[in-house]
Amino acid sequence: MSSTGARVLALDIGATKLAAGVGTADGEITRQLGSPTLAADGAGTVLERAIALARRCHDEELAAGGKVDAVGVSTMGLTFATHVELAPNVPGWDRLRIPEALESAFSALPVVIGNDVQVAAQAEMAWGSLRDVDDGIYLNLGSGIAAGIISGGRLVRGGHSATGEVGYSLFRGVPEERMAAEGAAPFEEWFGGSGAARRLAALGLPESVAEVVERQHEDPAARAFVDELWTGIAVMAANLCSALDPTVLSVGGGYLRADSGVLDCIAEIVARAVPYPPTVVRAHFGADASLRGAAAAAFAALRGAR
Repeated sequence: MSSTGARVLALDIGATKLAAGVGTADGEITRQLGSPTLAADGAGTVLERAIALARRCHDEELAAGGKVDAVGVSTMGLTFATHVELAPNVPGWDRLRIPEALESAFSALPVVIGNDVQVAAQAEMAWGSLRDVDDGIYLNLGSGIAAGIISGGRLVRGGHSATGEVGYSLFRGVPEERMAAEGAAPFEEWFGGSGAARRLAALGLPESVAEVVERQHEDPAARAFVDELWTGIAVMAANLCSALDPTVLSVGGGYLRADSGVLDCIAEIVARAVPYPPTVVRAHFGADASLRGAAAAAFAALRGAR
């Protein structure tokens, strides 16, 4: 099946927001709809709400005379037939049978489900900053911290589909009290958005990285926090680049909003620390990266079905 004239339904199930849209082969998203995740309502309710949003988008497309050839879904963690792993943000998410629910809702269409950061990397490969890049990294920085790894022009999955889970990295030079075996992601819990908010509260600073970035020029405590946050992330990025030898490091996620300074910090440390420093660039896609990634994953599945 050719994907040139195809249209796909894209659904992004995030920790804070849900989004759906119709994707075209050139990377555009039309008929976009959204709603808050409301994770406190429980995993089952969130999944029902997400599917209802996707069905509404699908039905509107058909009513307007359009078509949908496949469904691509971006979601938290690693999705298997009977459960989800590495997705602690929505209580009960690990017990859901997401493929069964989606295939029931869209029984006439092929459905592909991918990890949010990995599919965002696919969007950058298809239409963005990693297009025509054989060896690259997409690094997502925000509430979650993870990477999509490209080698030989292909997205690397790994033995358990968990390549790029850098949020589980150890960063103090010693084992942590709680690590992956205890369900903890040490790096993400210190440097990610939720962990940063907890640390900011303990310091009496605003519980928002964006607010602290704005205050750093007149508040020494804010400046010290931002320096420590960006430096720790940049060191991790440099280690990742030294291990994988990419030619391009594409950085995206919530921490890249406006001129936060994190991209400059990463570029400076990577240039000094990595034997063959990659080009460090801002990711092409911003807040809708995972939604576009869901579309990219669906188009990849259509190409594979030819």
